[in-house]
Amino acid sequence: MANWIRGQLATVGFENTALALHARIQGVIEEVEGSLHSSERHRLFYRSDLGHLVKSPESILDKMVRDWDPAGVRPPLAFDNFLEEMEDLARFRIVLNFLSDVKAVCSKLQEPYTCKPEDLGRLSAAQRSLSEDFALQSHGLRNLVDLGPEKRKSGEKCFKGIFYRKTNLRIKVEVQVQTMFQEAWDKKDHFLMYEPKRRGEAVDESHRIEAYAISELLYVADLTFDRLLGALRARRTAGAE
Repeated sequence: MANWIRGQLATVGFENTALALHARIQGVIEEVEGSLHSSERHRLFYRSDLGHLVKSPESILDKMVRDWDPAGVRPPLAFDNFLEEMEDLARFRIVLNFLSDVKAVCSKLQEPYTCKPEDLGRLSAAQRSLSEDFALQSHGLRNLVDLGPEKRKSGEKCFKGIFYRKTNLRIKVEVQVQTMFQEAWDKKDHFLMYEPKRRGEAVDESHRIEAYAISELLYVADLTFDRLLGALRARRTAGAE
């Protein structure tokens, strides 16, 4: 069964679509990076995590089982609909240095899908290339960073969007954009909390509380480093006058 799923994913072209989308998004990111002051162009701006472009057959089967309610008429995910219903069969992550970098990139990624018709001429070449080939679900990225505690289900912090080719609506690609701190938390939480829980292992509630608290502390760290970056930019601007 795993080989059949793997074959379906390859036939439809999830990996190639994800790589094509990444190339378009990379063009937008490089435009943002190029707009930085010359004194910042040597610093680390971003990197892409393309290590797991396509969801594994084992993860797909596990998702089918977890979503299945034996009392239901039919499972929500099955072999005849998982290609259309699952939105993260292809995915990648863009990791940026500062929180302000994340927000600048996300603003540019969303702009082609939210701007008024009369403003389309202001889009960059990279933005036009992205929006000509790919649509963005709900015309925007979900902001999982600036959420209050009462709206938050977990410590996950990122901007997340579902892109799909305009010529093939079946293929959806999930893109996450986040800071290095946010990515570091996510990788540890996935291993320490999510994976054990998925396997049916007991997860101590106090450990979940600690992990959530660390996410909030790292958010404060991101805000602090953004403030320091802003102060550095202000000093350089004042010195140039």
